[in-house]
Amino acid sequence: MSAERLPARQAEPPLLPDQYSAELRARLATLDAASDQHAAGQRPDNTTRSYASDWRTWETFCTQLQIPTTAATRGTLRAFVDYLWNREKRAYATIDRKLAGVVVTLRRPPYSILVDPDATRAARELLKDYRKQAEAAEEPRRGRGKAPAMRLVDLRVIVSKCDTDIFGLRDRAMILLGFAIAARRAELAGLRLRNIRDDDNGLLVDVRVSKTEPRTVAVPYGTNPDTCPVRAWKTWAAAARITDPDRHAFRCIHHTGAVQPQGLSPQRAGDLITAAGLRAGFEELFTGHSVRSGMATEARRAGKDRKAIAAVTGHADGSKVLDGYMQIVDQWDENDNALIGIGL
Repeated sequence: MSAERLPARQAEPPLLPDQYSAELRARLATLDAASDQHAAGQRPDNTTRSYASDWRTWETFCTQLQIPTTAATRGTLRAFVDYLWNREKRAYATIDRKLAGVVVTLRRPPYSILVDPDATRAARELLKDYRKQAEAAEEPRRGRGKAPAMRLVDLRVIVSKCDTDIFGLRDRAMILLGFAIAARRAELAGLRLRNIRDDDNGLLVDVRVSKTEPRTVAVPYGTNPDTCPVRAWKTWAAAARITDPDRHAFRCIHHTGAVQPQGLSPQRAGDLITAAGLRAGFEELFTGHSVRSGMATEARRAGKDRKAIAAVTGHADGSKVLDGYMQIVDQWDENDNALIGIGL
């Protein structure tokens, strides 16, 4: 007996957005709100503050031009660049970031506006033209410039001047560990106890709060106990009695010496590094980025492979940005002067 052929089942066409029911729209809106909240929670605090500052600048500009803040067109974004460059005298990098901050803020609720990429591109082209004109006119470069690299010789002096009290133990550990993992100040401030794990060879530091991809840095014991980041960290952690894995690795300290539960802000972490350099008698202002640049510079001078350096800094292989961290620190040193030893 032959089986009867059943008619093929017709696949139902997929629902289009304008066919969604009210109940489905409500569920999707709830999911969007939850995802926005989660994403915001993963964003570094300094990035959030920067976007807020960028938006305030945009609001001021729009008020003066008497346009709504949602009017991010080719003309208004170019006018914004002109306002920041010619009137506010802002640095190139600052203007570029503020453009990004405005576009990102408009993309998110409550605006949910996608700015035309051509409009953003036109504004950035104008910004590049302004910079070329300034360079042709030999105008002074705007902005603070690169943070000075904290070289090993500087690092040794700075940590030697840190006190032996609880304040000094924290600052010493933060500077040495920051150098070892090529940390930005936000990365230092964002470290939790669970991110720093013991290993037979030293420490494994998980840098979770980062502008780029998270990374894990293997920090070995130093050959010099006075500048060993592993020993400095363990000394501070024991003195501060840090035990809760979810608490910050580096904390605020009351003037009485009591270690507080709250962690340092990125700004405060950078300020402590600057203050440590000033205490050690350096005239140039070291910043939170100085330890990052210092590590990359010293590793290059020691002949370390670029991939090994990039693994610590978190840069992609072949990154041009990494070159900016490797500073020329001694024009008469054979490692920094390409003319020495080539047979001239």
